[in-house]
Amino acid sequence: MAKKNRTRTDQVTDCACVIHSSGYDWIYVERLHNMLNRWLPGGARLHVFTEHDRSVPSHMVKHALEDWPGIAGPKKSWWYKIQMFNPAHHLDNFLYFDLDCVIVADLTWMTQLHTDYLWTLKDFRYLQRPSWNSMNSSVMWWNVSKFSWVWDEFNRQGHDAVIRRWQGDQDFINVTIDHNKKRYFDVKRFQSWRWQAWDGGMNFQLRKQNTPGAGTHIDPDACALVFHGQPKPHQIQDPIIENFWK
Repeated sequence: MAKKNRTRTDQVTDCACVIHSSGYDWIYVERLHNMLNRWLPGGARLHVFTEHDRSVPSHMVKHALEDWPGIAGPKKSWWYKIQMFNPAHHLDNFLYFDLDCVIVADLTWMTQLHTDYLWTLKDFRYLQRPSWNSMNSSVMWWNVSKFSWVWDEFNRQGHDAVIRRWQGDQDFINVTIDHNKKRYFDVKRFQSWRWQAWDGGMNFQLRKQNTPGAGTHIDPDACALVFHGQPKPHQIQDPIIENFWK
């Protein structure tokens, strides 16, 4: 079992998100902030990594992203997550969520995990292939100063070379950080909405949902739903999602 760090549960937690180009409306930032404040006892200080010319309200912390020409859109903007490892922005712990996550339960346990490790999701492809063992960067908890060398390595190789070689940020992070410095969150804590929570989950052999029309079912141990792919939370008319995504 991982040791706990010294974070008090009544302290404000430094949280982070990335919004770049037109992939998500600003409402996703506001709702993530609301959910973090709801489920972190001490509340959240949300650090927003975004373009230089985007306005960010004063109750959040803006971090202007270094612009990379040609890196934009839903299949490219995830690369900007790498800039959260730049210690020029922040030196302490960060709790990161993708904007399309829906938080459904208390997150205190996450802030008590030891930040000698980078904590991430286990990629949901393990549901299709049990032997699959790679990370998913939709949710992360780490200490920026302890892992700032990820940013250094990215710059050493050059962002053009890295982006040509790897499909996404999580692939680069996965190979850059040694396995003994990475840890997965308990897989029971996070559900893929599309593959686990919606309509009885995905039957991968038949390529369809197990119980069409059943709606969303959240496991008792889950604290968040991850919306990888389509649809996104704002496109779903489901009372359970509407109850939490607000």
